[in-house]
Amino acid sequence: MNLSSKTQKVELNLRPHELLTLHNIHHGMAIECKDGILWVTCSGEHQDYMLRPGRRFIARGDGDLVIEAIDHSCVDIEEPS
Repeated sequence: MNLSSKTQKVELNLRPHELLTLHNIHHGMAIECKDGILWVTCSGEHQDYMLRPGRRFIARGDGDLVIEAIDHSCVDIEEPS
């Protein structure tokens, strides 16, 4: 999936077990779980993250990022300013 937006923030609804792969992300990109449960893994990180509503992951480096919805989920993806 390729995302193109003229804003710094996009909200997506994901179905259970749907994967979203983001290539070439930049330091500071924020992933926030608005609803559901998300599994997040990012190249260069030594662990994966489970996000529940209200929790955020902020990328500490550049690379690729994968998000999987564990159940019906809503996610905000925000580019660094």
